[in-house]
Amino acid sequence: MLTRNTLLERVRDRSDEKSWEDFVSIYRPYIYYFLCRMNLSHEDAEDIAQNSLVKLWDKMPEFKKGFRTGAFRAWLCRIVKNQALNLIKRQQNLNRKLEQLCIKIESMESPELESIAQKEWDVYLANLAWKEVEKECNQNLRQCFKLSMKDLSPKDIAEKLGIPKSSVLVYRKRVKDRLKEKIISLQDQYL
Repeated sequence: MLTRNTLLERVRDRSDEKSWEDFVSIYRPYIYYFLCRMNLSHEDAEDIAQNSLVKLWDKMPEFKKGFRTGAFRAWLCRIVKNQALNLIKRQQNLNRKLEQLCIKIESMESPELESIAQKEWDVYLANLAWKEVEKECNQNLRQCFKLSMKDLSPKDIAEKLGIPKSSVLVYRKRVKDRLKEKIISLQDQYL
């Protein structure tokens, strides 16, 4: 396939959408088949072809046409090859991370897994309980409790909300007591 010089000149103008559509209709299949010849899967070839076209759109204004036939295709193939290598490197990094994670999980003993599961269950129930209790609380109760969870002192919370320190202590205890009740109820309900 010979490069259509006029088309290459036109696609350098990023505002010329029609020329870009023509370019994509001509070169996307070529890029896809080129990638398939590299033994890439259909999905990977599609992804890399799309990424390559984005890169080409970005780099097209920089392309300097050479004197020899095939200069554009050589440049295009270099871009496609680099996009393929980038994908493969990302997949390799992901595979290494997955392997490390598998090794870590496989090395966990049953008591450790049970401990993790119990902690996560406790957090899950506490979050469910808070969602329900939060609906029952007025704005001062919610804000007071949320601020106390950020380890602010009762004095700081009182100043921030413009309420007496004694109210902060009462509000915090009221919400904590209601949360405990709700968590116990949820434990009975879900266990």
